[in-house]
Amino acid sequence: MDNKRGLVPRKIKGFRDIDANLNELRWNIINKASKVYQSYGFEHLDTPILEYAECLGKYMPDEDTVDKGVYSFKNPEIEPVFRADGKRELRDADNNVVMDHAFLSMRYDLTAPLSRVYAERLWTRAIKNQLVEGTAPLFRRYQFGPVFRYETKLDPGRFRQFWQLDFDTVGSSDVASDAEVCMILSDALKAIGLAQSDFKIRVNNRKILKGFLHGQGITTPLQEQAILRVIDKLDKIGLRGIEFELGKGRKDKSGAIIPGLGLDEKMVSNFLSFFEIFSESDMNRGQVIEALGEKIGNNEVSKEGLQELNRINSVLAESGLSDEAVLFDPTLVRGMAYYTGPIFEVESTQFYLDHKGRERRVGSICGGGRYDGLVKQLLGVNVPATGASIGVDRLAELLTLTNRGGTAQGPLLITVLDKEMMPEYQKIAKELREGGVNTEVYYGPNQGFKKLKKQLSYADDKNCPIIILLGSDEFEKGVVSVRDLKMGREIADEVTDKKEWRARVQHEVSRTDLVSFVNQLLNK
Repeated sequence: MDNKRGLVPRKIKGFRDIDANLNELRWNIINKASKVYQSYGFEHLDTPILEYAECLGKYMPDEDTVDKGVYSFKNPEIEPVFRADGKRELRDADNNVVMDHAFLSMRYDLTAPLSRVYAERLWTRAIKNQLVEGTAPLFRRYQFGPVFRYETKLDPGRFRQFWQLDFDTVGSSDVASDAEVCMILSDALKAIGLAQSDFKIRVNNRKILKGFLHGQGITTPLQEQAILRVIDKLDKIGLRGIEFELGKGRKDKSGAIIPGLGLDEKMVSNFLSFFEIFSESDMNRGQVIEALGEKIGNNEVSKEGLQELNRINSVLAESGLSDEAVLFDPTLVRGMAYYTGPIFEVESTQFYLDHKGRERRVGSICGGGRYDGLVKQLLGVNVPATGASIGVDRLAELLTLTNRGGTAQGPLLITVLDKEMMPEYQKIAKELREGGVNTEVYYGPNQGFKKLKKQLSYADDKNCPIIILLGSDEFEKGVVSVRDLKMGREIADEVTDKKEWRARVQHEVSRTDLVSFVNQLLNK
């Protein structure tokens, strides 16, 4: 028996059970941000958790293949394989349709499924060659739900299943829609309860970085991505760490060897001189644009990116978003490989204390960017698109760590003092629910045997605002005892005498006035 495999109730690492408090916090974030998205004209869309792996594409932040960083498996259902043009099934030498078990993936974000939805809607036009660039329709949607990534390093606020809350504009090449992303993120975070000083929106343009890399002789996508991944670590390892990782490599704090990219010293020096001026800069947006103009020279790709930043700046200025609220940061990279233009990241400015009392920062809570080539993977036609995502669980973790998460309010609880009175308890519960009050009847152990202490403990654990106490004596008199637990918790420190405390929080109410009295207590 000792060597027999045992059954242990446990969660998969990186996955969580969500309690009532976290659920309430999560839905508070979603509901308030969704109202902001709706106010800008976005419609609500949902997509499946599972997608064909080939439709999601190979765009994980730090991986080059769809099977890394993504939960994938073969579909147990056998299906036809389509030809390269997607119009007909692939056939073998005997003219039989080729069948296979397709790879499925759990979605790793909400942007790739959006591209699939958009492409699917236009698929008939595309295969008939009726879809050309510049004619794709405008589509604006928001979506929230769980996504799944095999994260190898689980820092605070980082999980393998987590919720995102996205909004995207597909079909617009005007970077005014990118400026609008900043406006929406700012409005949404304020609606959720953050002050403007609690976060900063950082903006860059991938074209500036791409053009600069081309000027240094870096032209292949693999080279670009390798270098950008290193630069993306700037805020974690500093310029010195970047220098080593671009060159000969380095040893991290744990003693592990981080291999370098092996770039020559002159190229590394050029990279460092470009980023040094911006790595710890307090320049305003106009000054950043001016400094970039001097750095990028005559590279056409970088110049196009700079022009887009300039237009974004003019829209932001007119919208009232200051340089303190939205800053331009040429060191910002973001990991997703599908970004093609402006990119955005919202960074929390708040601190929290870890279990050792050390001051820590949560870091990024939102991000996004322009991805004009993503739909092309499915339709063969460039369709411009931009958008951003609020990391719901990451933001919830920030609010919890900084003691701003709050506690979910439970229902009103009807205690059971006499099991023979259960029909009356149920009648009262029905009346309260019809009056708009969430109401629970206690069904725990020893119900009906006057174990009030256990029921009060249950009410405290659920953060019930009110309890109802009704025995046979009260029933005969036509009254009900109502105890205001919410007030009781508020005055617990100042009122230590139990009789005085009960006199202030417990009320005897006529049975006929119960619903209106309870609503008054809850709404005061």
